[in-house]
Amino acid sequence: MFKCAVLIVCYLGLVTAQQLSDYVNPSLNQSACGKNEYFEKCTFECPPEKTCETRLINVYCPAVVMPCIPKCICKPGFYRNGPGGECISEEECGPACPEGEVYKDCRDPCVDESCDAMGSLIPGCKSPESCEPGCVCREGFYKLYNFICVPKCYCPGFWDSPECRN
Repeated sequence: MFKCAVLIVCYLGLVTAQQLSDYVNPSLNQSACGKNEYFEKCTFECPPEKTCETRLINVYCPAVVMPCIPKCICKPGFYRNGPGGECISEEECGPACPEGEVYKDCRDPCVDESCDAMGSLIPGCKSPESCEPGCVCREGFYKLYNFICVPKCYCPGFWDSPECRN
């Protein structure tokens, strides 16, 4: 009985949200969309539309009923060039990095970004004369098991440190 009541409430909420979304901006339609965009009558805030900078980041969305938002979104293979920007191809976007990382034109391959080394230099490593571009951990982030960049407090041995308890 309880499951049925919840489903009815959810269904009514979705129907109401859909009806409200029809009146949000009636002038917004396909003709309002730019190049490489198409009109979607019902989109949600989560997950957010991928931009050039966020195209490699997967966002977890809670299972919450959200109202629909009609808007123009990028066609497949295109990404928004910043918030409110136009939709451009992945080639035009330039480099992107996974969450917790930033792109550097010149990265030092002798820096150990692991949680164990905390950004210290690799012993015996000699930096090449010319550097290579690539993704590195953001400041204050380190590679957890050489996989993903996480804040220092997520590194083993720091979870219980005074600076990480807050």
